[in-house]
Amino acid sequence: MRNVLVIDDDKKICWAFEQFLTDEGYRPIIANNAEEGLRKIRSETPEVVLLDVRLPGMSGLDALKQIKAIQPDIIVIVMTAYDSVEITIQAMQMQAFDFISKPIDLDQVKTILDRAMQMQVERSKISHSETVRGEPSSADMASPAKSQEHRLIGKSAQMQGIYKLIGVMASNTITVLIEGESGTGKELVARAIHRNSPRKANRFVPVNCGALPDELLESELFGYEAGAFTGASAKGKPGRFELADGGTLFLDEVGNMSPALQVKLQRALQEQEIERLGGTYPLKVDVRIMAATNQDLAEAVKLGRFREDLYYRFKRLSINLPPLREHTEDIPLLVDHFLQMVSVELGQNIRGVSSRCMELLRHHDWPGNVRELENSIRSAAVLSRADVILPEHLPPEILNDSTRAQSSRSRFEMALESVLKETIRIAVEQEQEALYDEVIDAVDRVLIKLLLEEVQANQTKSAKLLGISRTTLLQKIKKLGLEVNP
Repeated sequence: MRNVLVIDDDKKICWAFEQFLTDEGYRPIIANNAEEGLRKIRSETPEVVLLDVRLPGMSGLDALKQIKAIQPDIIVIVMTAYDSVEITIQAMQMQAFDFISKPIDLDQVKTILDRAMQMQVERSKISHSETVRGEPSSADMASPAKSQEHRLIGKSAQMQGIYKLIGVMASNTITVLIEGESGTGKELVARAIHRNSPRKANRFVPVNCGALPDELLESELFGYEAGAFTGASAKGKPGRFELADGGTLFLDEVGNMSPALQVKLQRALQEQEIERLGGTYPLKVDVRIMAATNQDLAEAVKLGRFREDLYYRFKRLSINLPPLREHTEDIPLLVDHFLQMVSVELGQNIRGVSSRCMELLRHHDWPGNVRELENSIRSAAVLSRADVILPEHLPPEILNDSTRAQSSRSRFEMALESVLKETIRIAVEQEQEALYDEVIDAVDRVLIKLLLEEVQANQTKSAKLLGISRTTLLQKIKKLGLEVNP
C-alpha cells in the first residue's frame, strides 16, 4: 500500500484526509506539525507528502526545504488557505510538485495524487544508471574535453554516414558546403570538422549571413580602416577573415548573401586575400571556408540569385544532413543527452521521460528538427518540477500531433468499416470460409503495393515503415504475387 503523509495542524482536515486516502487505497500517515512530519518521513518513508504552509513552529516552506534535503525524490504537494502569489512562487522554486488552495477540493486532490503516483510508476521504470548514454562519435573522439552542447549525437545509419564524411573532410582544407533544414546541426558538423582537422589549434569563427544587413555583413567579414564610413572606429577593425587566419571561417546561411558580396567572397576564396573597407592594399589570409544553407542553392543559381562559380566552389565537398524525422531511432539518445545538459543547468538530476512521453516524441514530425527537440526537452524539464518528464509537460504541438494521429486512425477505421460491411454481408449470405485470410491478404496487397510505389521500390525503407523485417516483406511480396519495379 502506498504511503501518503499529511502534515497539517487542523485535526478536522487530517481526519477528512485519513478517510479519503483510505477509501482511495492509500495508507495515510498523519502529523500535526513540521517537526513530527520530518520524523515520520525518516521512519515511514512516504511516497507523497501533503504539506500545509501555515504550521505551528517551523513553517511549511522551511519544512519543504528540509524534506527535500532528507529525501530529494519525494513528491510534496503544498496546501494553504492563504492565496499568496509569493508563497506559490517560493513553493514551486523549492521543487513542490503542485499547489492546492483551501478549502480542499477532494476531486482536485485525487487528480493530483493520480499524477503523483503516475510519476512514481514511471520513475521506477527508469534506472538512471542503466540509461543508454550517447557515446561520442568518431568525429568527436579527438576532443574529449569539449563542452556537452558541441557533441554530435546519434547511432543511426544516416548519422554514421555523416561521421565518416566528417573524418574524410577533416584531413584537408577544401571548402565544404553543409546543407540541411534549419535545426539539423549544421554548425555542429562544421565544428566537428574543424576540431578534428590540422587547424584545430586555431580559431573557429562563425558568421550568420542571414542575421546581418548587407553593409554590416561586409564590414564584419572583411573589416574596415579608420574613417572608412560614418561611425567607423578611429582605429579600424579586423574582419572575421583576419580573425580566422590559420583556422576556419564558418558562413551560416550563405544563401542569403547578396550577389555583390558574393563577388567579393569569390575573389577572397580564389586569391586567399582580402581588402578592408577603405583599405588601399590587400591582406593575405590562410582560412578554410565552410558554408551552410537551408536553401536549395542549385535552384538559386538557376534563378540568378547565387553565383554559379561560387556555388561550384562550395560544392566540391558537401554534406547533406538528414531531418530528424528520417532518423527517429536517434531520438532516445538525443533526449538523454539534452536531459544531462538541462540537469546541470537546473541543478537537479532528471532521470528520464516516461514511456508514453518517448512514444509521443518519436512520432512527432519535428519541423524544427534537433533544435526543436532540445527546446522541447528544456521546457518540459522546467515544467515537470520532478525527475521524470510526463506527456503533460510536453509542448502543446506535440500533444496535438497525438490527437491528430488518433483522429486519423479513427477516420481510417470508419472508412474500413464501411468497406468491410458489404464484404461481410456477402460472405455470410454465401457461407464463405477463410474470410479473415482473404481480407488480410487484400489489405496487405494494397498497402504494400502503394508503399513500394511511394518509396520508389526501396524494400529496406518499406520494411522499416511497415515495422517488419525485410525478409518478411519479401515473403509477402512473393505470396501476394506483387511485381516490384526497381
